[in-house]
Amino acid sequence: MDDSFEIKLMVGGTYYPLTIKRGDEHLYREAARRINDKLNRYRERFPQLSEEKYYVMAAIHISMANIMWEQFNDTAPYAEKIAQFDKQLDAILEDAAKSQA
Repeated sequence: MDDSFEIKLMVGGTYYPLTIKRGDEHLYREAARRINDKLNRYRERFPQLSEEKYYVMAAIHISMANIMWEQFNDTAPYAEKIAQFDKQLDAILEDAAKSQA
């Protein structure tokens, strides 16, 4: 059974046919809704701009949000700190074991 199917996603007044996994449909529809919301907000705030500029502004906004989430979810600093604590704890336990012997 093929889990993919085609949907038509409307973004900025244009339909885009996409073949997606059935389980991801809600993600694609939500993505289209968010893009359309951004486009509409920029159209309302800056009515003098071209359509192309609305798309660029929406792309910048969405890309910035993605970058912020990537940085927020970066666990490398925590892993390094945990490794430091682990070494310190090992040293403390080793000292405690030596002093009890």
